[in-house]
Amino acid sequence: MSEEVPVNRSDLVALLIVSVIGGVAVASWLLTPRLSPQYLNAVMVSSVMLAFFLFIPVMGIRLFVDDRQSRE
Repeated sequence: MSEEVPVNRSDLVALLIVSVIGGVAVASWLLTPRLSPQYLNAVMVSSVMLAFFLFIPVMGIRLFVDDRQSRE
């Protein structure tokens, strides 16, 4: 598979939104939600972890949708 996949701005926006919402959910599951440095650090770490692990699935979904639209 030597095909290069361009990254669109909408892909990054979708990944950012999903990562931040998921990061808040994971941090809230692990710690009591309150405005503290520990909680904000947990949100940031969770968001980065989700962005790292969700990048390939988000790109795969976009390729699937683009491929389906090109067939029609």
